[in-house]
Amino acid sequence: MNNKKLAFVGNSAQTMINFRYGVMKSLAQSGYNVYVIAPKDCDVLIFRKASINFIPIEIDCKGVNPFRDLALVRQLRNLYKKEKFDVVFHYTIKPVIYGGWASHLVGIKQISVITGLGYTFINKGWLNRLVKRLYRSSLSGANEVWFLNQEDRTLFVEQEIVSKFKTRVINGEGVNLDHYKPIPNSCHQKFSFLFIGRVLWDKGVGEFVEAAKVVKKQHPHIQFNILGPLGASNPASISQEQMEQWEHLGVVRYLGETTDVVPYISSASCIVLPSYREGISRVLLESAAMERPIIASNVPGCREIVLNGESGFLCEPQNVSSLIACMMHMLSLSADECMNFGKKGRLHVKELYDEQLTINIYKNRLNELLPEINHV
Repeated sequence: MNNKKLAFVGNSAQTMINFRYGVMKSLAQSGYNVYVIAPKDCDVLIFRKASINFIPIEIDCKGVNPFRDLALVRQLRNLYKKEKFDVVFHYTIKPVIYGGWASHLVGIKQISVITGLGYTFINKGWLNRLVKRLYRSSLSGANEVWFLNQEDRTLFVEQEIVSKFKTRVINGEGVNLDHYKPIPNSCHQKFSFLFIGRVLWDKGVGEFVEAAKVVKKQHPHIQFNILGPLGASNPASISQEQMEQWEHLGVVRYLGETTDVVPYISSASCIVLPSYREGISRVLLESAAMERPIIASNVPGCREIVLNGESGFLCEPQNVSSLIACMMHMLSLSADECMNFGKKGRLHVKELYDEQLTINIYKNRLNELLPEINHV
């Protein structure tokens, strides 16, 4: 009987549900004693239903106060020492760095998952240099470091942040193809472009709005919608006031935020993500799985998902003219062509990003890290 304890540590309970619930549920069903450790920012009853334990912690996700961060190390070290986990998985920057130190201090096996590089890597400066040093220190104690795309791995290895011998690339965090399933696309009946994601400048929201201004002059009935949280504690966040200005101009419509993107994807004709960089874009995977054509930036974490000219179009990052050209090209497609784009996108996701493939990676690695387990 497998009674090994696994901890999954992140900066948001909601994110752990959105991105990793299927993996954790499957591991719990296989007999592992699974724990989620994260700030309680949503209803966590779903964990209990899947026999997953939940331990709330406090993380100042975007702050740079060293005393609060050292308190996080102590908090996690004490928790790891008390619970005696067999393997800890860390996700997102602060859990990876400070959880990594805590695991090393206690002597627990750990796998760090670099889910994306975000603001601190896109924007150069003292914070960028500091984060690289912190990563280098923390990852030296990790048993393995997983990346969601090859280019992020190459960057870390070339800059000597981590040894290439402990790295591997997994294709995202998996998509449940039974949940994100095809829904007929109205496409040209009432065409709409939909941006989904955190409403940040470096997600390309500004470019999306500027492109909308131009396209709407030629196609005034086309809708441009934005879905996602505003005012995040992120230097690149877009304010409520800015969004209201755009809405007042009649350029875009802000749909708010949601924990269930399925109805929004199903009502959209094309999903647009002009991001500056991603780990592997979850929303693009979900949208492709639902057979929606995509427009995305030709950057790591996006270009792996889009078959350019077959399931969508890739635009140049931070280039409004390129984004406009892709939108106009999408609008020129016939209804059948639009539908075929969607079908090719789902086939691509099924081949490389099916959640079951990710589950198998976790199980296989745990078998190697904890070979004495007799699985149920």
